[in-house]
Amino acid sequence: MVKLSGGGMYRRRTAESVIDKLLRQHAGTPARSPWHRFRGRSPLGKRCEGWYLAALGEIAVGKALEALSSDWTVFHALPIGLEGWDIDHLIVGPGGVITINAKQHRAARILVDKALLTVNGRTVPYLRHAEFEANHVTDLMSDRHAQTAPVRPTVVFVGAREVNVRARPPFVTVLGVDELVGWLQALPVVLTQNECGRFTDLFDNPAMWANVPVETGDDLIERFQTLDAEVRSATRQRHVYLPIAIFLGGGAGFFGIIGLVSEAMGLSG
Repeated sequence: MVKLSGGGMYRRRTAESVIDKLLRQHAGTPARSPWHRFRGRSPLGKRCEGWYLAALGEIAVGKALEALSSDWTVFHALPIGLEGWDIDHLIVGPGGVITINAKQHRAARILVDKALLTVNGRTVPYLRHAEFEANHVTDLMSDRHAQTAPVRPTVVFVGAREVNVRARPPFVTVLGVDELVGWLQALPVVLTQNECGRFTDLFDNPAMWANVPVETGDDLIERFQTLDAEVRSATRQRHVYLPIAIFLGGGAGFFGIIGLVSEAMGLSG
């Protein structure tokens, strides 16, 4: 995977947009009490779970894309200025220009039947959204560049139990994250090295996209990593340590353990 230098859109970090939304939503969440910490209550505030899972999905896809060869360039979290909408990942390489809409659905069953996509039996608009993003990129290329290239829209699922493509959609490719890199590498060559370079320069130009900062987002990522560690710690507490404490404590001893654990946690939120 190509690594660009300079101050362009390539500097934007994986899931930067959704992490920003998550942290803004989470900012007003009250600190957890010692009792809630002992019980393993998640530190995430109301309406934050969806943003958190979305960030994990984009990060997982971004990690998978690191396996691509140096023929490919990957951009992340490209804003398109429609009520905070962004393109999760945009890729330029020998196989063309590809947009990726990343979706995290843990243990879900995904069914694709032409224009219908369901998650655990519930119809979702992911195909329409992916096609919209690809069309938007095509329009941007037409407006700012004499040459255009076909843009392939994709939906990539993370954590799904099954991705069953019964009948392929006419325009959008649907994949599990484990299939993504192999699928990209198997695409027929449609762009020369020079064409890839021209499109990469075009997408790296901040003027191509909505007016948002292009700083690296390091502070956002560090704050997310801290929150993510707290969420994972709460999950371990809830599913591992709390059952052990209950089993070993029993009766009055259980409440003694609560006091000890609360003291060990510093009686903080």
